[in-house]
Amino acid sequence: MSKHHPLLQSFGALLVLDADSRHIQATSTNLEALVGLSASSQKITLNQLLGKRMAQRARRELQGQQRLAAPLVFNHGSDKQARLQLRAYRSGEHVIMEIEPLVIVGQRRLLGAINEQFIKLTEAANQDELLTYLVNEVRQLTGFERVTVCHFDPDWHGHIVAEAKDTQLPTLVGQRMAASDVPPTLRRAYARHPVRFIEDANASFEQLVPNDFPINLDASVLRAPAPERQCYMESLGVRSMLCVAMQRDTGLWGLLSCFSTTPHPVPASVRDAVHILVQMVTERLALLRARQEARYLKRVQDSLMPATSPHQEPQSPQQLLFNHADTWMTMFRAHGIALWIAGAVYQVGKTPTPEAISQFVIRLGNAHTHSGPWCTRRIAKEPLTSSLAMPEQSGVLAVPLPMNPAQRAWLCFFRPEQVEALYWSMQPTSQVTPSICNSPPAAWYEEIIGSSDAWQRVERLAAVKLGEDLTLAISSYEIGMLNMHLENERKALAAANQRLEQLAHFDPLTQVWNRYRIEQAIDTELVAAKRYGAGFALLLFDVDHFKTINDTHGHSLGDDVLVALARLVESSLRGCDYFGRWGGEEFVVLATHSDLQAALGLAERLRTLLTTLHVEGLKQLVTVSIGIAVWQSGDSCKTLIARADQAMYRAKREGRDRVEIADGEIA
Repeated sequence: MSKHHPLLQSFGALLVLDADSRHIQATSTNLEALVGLSASSQKITLNQLLGKRMAQRARRELQGQQRLAAPLVFNHGSDKQARLQLRAYRSGEHVIMEIEPLVIVGQRRLLGAINEQFIKLTEAANQDELLTYLVNEVRQLTGFERVTVCHFDPDWHGHIVAEAKDTQLPTLVGQRMAASDVPPTLRRAYARHPVRFIEDANASFEQLVPNDFPINLDASVLRAPAPERQCYMESLGVRSMLCVAMQRDTGLWGLLSCFSTTPHPVPASVRDAVHILVQMVTERLALLRARQEARYLKRVQDSLMPATSPHQEPQSPQQLLFNHADTWMTMFRAHGIALWIAGAVYQVGKTPTPEAISQFVIRLGNAHTHSGPWCTRRIAKEPLTSSLAMPEQSGVLAVPLPMNPAQRAWLCFFRPEQVEALYWSMQPTSQVTPSICNSPPAAWYEEIIGSSDAWQRVERLAAVKLGEDLTLAISSYEIGMLNMHLENERKALAAANQRLEQLAHFDPLTQVWNRYRIEQAIDTELVAAKRYGAGFALLLFDVDHFKTINDTHGHSLGDDVLVALARLVESSLRGCDYFGRWGGEEFVVLATHSDLQAALGLAERLRTLLTTLHVEGLKQLVTVSIGIAVWQSGDSCKTLIARADQAMYRAKREGRDRVEIADGEIA
């Protein structure tokens, strides 16, 4: 469909005005039928169409804005009984106005229903409950024959994960759609315009008058479906469709789609309600996922806690691996683990031969230089591993351990082949596609071999944290062994103790205190506070959108951001304050002899200072979210950190780049 000869659906009328919204330059051919004014007239004014007061209001609200904040409602016709609603937005140098009949669906009832839906959403405990609730509510709101939620995998293939439908229709849950059904251009369009409604794909469409007026109507809800979209709908056996994108910070998560085999009008207010409901569900899904990941990370972190305790006898790398391998294999869904340190290979479960692991590690050392993990789910097809003898393995996750600056150690998790049975809604090469609503699609079965389960983002993050704790535990063991030979190895002991100090107390990347050392400092301040009443404050902060930096620019630049941030903060603190890396992109400032007001001042100063941070290769502004907790009688290190953590996450929820104090503390 050429943007110079756009076609429009007839459930609403469209006007094109100049940038000041004063002169109508083009109208759709159904304007007369909708509002009683001829589309061919060149003397129509906005005042005639809307009335003088409404026209002035529309101009006023559009001044300096991209679109009207909300639709405007006005009466028209000789008896002034016809109620219409107007939406307006800018497209280049023009203003587009869309007019639809206002269908009364019980606004108060609709708002009350949305509020009730929000309450029910907060009660949903998992993704399946949320999505089942979503499709049922949307079907009840819209009356469509079928409502589905399609989730996109990393390769952009769709998977039908939820559905509500007429009882006589076959189910589509579990079927998949090829990535070609939602090509990149369509995905980008959904990112800009998340709602797409087609009332009747077979209807006669309206035109603009004059029909050669140059205007882009991609953002218009009235735009007619492109020929390829009409063909697609015809192949599905549907005539009406409403689609709403489920957009997260990380991109397009999925698509809610409503289908009908007959023309199906949906009032604008109902479409808006569906969009709001989809947004609420998408946010709730993200929250549930974050909670699930936090619990998982905690379990992984706690798995090695006894071995890293100062009161626990140090264990050798082999003992550590054997004692914890079963737990780790369960957590990481692996069937084998290998630990490679300075040429020595320790193995548990089903792993490649020591020779193959050594070759793998050597290649990794040359090809993978940053501190993040490396993984693949297709060993036989990955260039780095395809020539290695790993017959029982299909997936591997490798984490570097900074044991030695000259040569890193590696922790490797192996996964077996996971044969995956996929049922596609149609075979991509098929020329005949059955109706999606009238008869069961001829599902195309495909068996995926040679791949393991995918390594999830949270699993990769957990593996890195486990590697950091394992590095500390192994280093403690090595130092312990050196101390046993103190008399014979004095020089070696001195070097080892210096190395232990660095590993045990300082973060290897940023060279500031690590979590273990900052916890020691907090415990010391707690003792002083209890004994002498010497108050102090804790600032916990996190780099905003750090994952986006890593995903966009790579882990190497992400490391540079953390190092630069640490240097800037460290140089701006008082001599009596302590600073450390809590983990990942989180840092802690321990402000001694500080009350709440002093802590707030310090936090705001740090927040403002960090916006000036410059890192080569990074154009975006670096901001942080800061949570403050001030010592209270009865506090422990755990409770103090927990209150600061809650405040920090509240700062993130409130919009990031801000400071929040813990609950119960008054500024």
